[in-house]
Amino acid sequence: MDKQIYHEIASKRLIPHFALWKEIEKYGPRIISKGKGVYLWDIDGNQYIDAMSILWVVNVGHGREEIINAMYEQMQKINYVSLFGGYHHEKALELADLICSILPVSSVFFSNSGSEAIETAIKLSKQYHYVNGNPQKYKIVGRWHSYHGVTYGALSVSGIRQNRNFFEPLVPGFIHFDVPYCYRCPFNQKYPECNLRCADDFERLVENEGPKTIAAVIVEPVMSALGSVFAPDIKEYYRRIREVCDKYDIILIFDEVNNGFGRTGKFFAYEHTGVVPDMFVLGKGITSGYAPLGATAVNEKITSVFKEWMFVHGLTFGGHPISSAAAIENIKIIKNEKLYENADKMGHYLGERLKEMLEFDIVGDVRGIGLHWSIEYVDDKKTKKPIPSKFWVAAKVEKELLKNGVYLARASVDRTYIAPPLIINKDQIDFIIDKLKKSVYEVQKEYKSLV
Repeated sequence: MDKQIYHEIASKRLIPHFALWKEIEKYGPRIISKGKGVYLWDIDGNQYIDAMSILWVVNVGHGREEIINAMYEQMQKINYVSLFGGYHHEKALELADLICSILPVSSVFFSNSGSEAIETAIKLSKQYHYVNGNPQKYKIVGRWHSYHGVTYGALSVSGIRQNRNFFEPLVPGFIHFDVPYCYRCPFNQKYPECNLRCADDFERLVENEGPKTIAAVIVEPVMSALGSVFAPDIKEYYRRIREVCDKYDIILIFDEVNNGFGRTGKFFAYEHTGVVPDMFVLGKGITSGYAPLGATAVNEKITSVFKEWMFVHGLTFGGHPISSAAAIENIKIIKNEKLYENADKMGHYLGERLKEMLEFDIVGDVRGIGLHWSIEYVDDKKTKKPIPSKFWVAAKVEKELLKNGVYLARASVDRTYIAPPLIINKDQIDFIIDKLKKSVYEVQKEYKSLV
């Protein structure tokens, strides 16, 4: 099909995800056609380094023949089996067993995405308390500025105001506490003098709402949308969260959709925290994007309840055979190649190189862990005054980078996220940093000319 025809279709037929349609109509769609390893090619044959794993997704890199072959073999055998009504297929069973071997869990429910896996976690938590004789425990706790998805339950537990505004009123029973965001502390304090007040804010909220009404709390160990944010003493922070959950019979849920499968330099981010949650939410890196899949994995305490009670929930394509086959092979690659170790090693190098970005006047903070890093832009370094959203600073950096051969997804107004595939090497990181410097320089020059 001719490129101009694709342009016309994109301008008229395909509603974009988190993008301005009029911008696509004006400038044309950016069409990615091919990928191999850490590289992408667009429809015109231009090559880019994928510095974002498309969207924190392609952990093992593009074009892995092992995964493609596993999917093909499964498709030749049978293309679809439902998990409704007691039916199973081999790949879902094998994948469930594999997940239970790499996480401290005893059972798994499969869905199609991270958002659906969050919805599943919410429903599991509520039904768990209901059948245990505590129907009044229905409230779900999230954190302000958090992102857990865009379906209604996931959106309600998320705390990003801009994502919520159009869709209010949201689902009742979702409440929020403040974040461990040291760069912009919500309590205007500094660590360690603050004594991790952000962790104690959880218990304050629970006690104010009434502990007998709280079903679960959902947190990302490393907050992605806020820009690779985590507590300065991550073990003490989560020790306190875990302690409150144990004290008041609250289910602790870790959202590892972005964090999991090696992204933070550990196989899973919970390993940084020193605690074990009751439930894990998985997605993205579970298949590295070769097919859609989400998963919600739970401990024995929760598993035992659902051996006696039917979980009143199901998804037509949850645990799809092709997706399950892709996930099994993907996880084997991460394990066998120890990609989490490369994420840790290359993450240290990436962090050192990214700190060089602090030489720019508009770069306020650089933070991250493993291959999960972010740059936050500011108008003024001393006051940390944000750059006005109407300038679209991150979008401008993204456009400049694309000109310079680096792909980064536009996922924020004033933050650039850097999360390349876990197979990346130093030379490729150096290329990203070189182009990032050139791009930020051009955007800074434009911004200063305006102000």
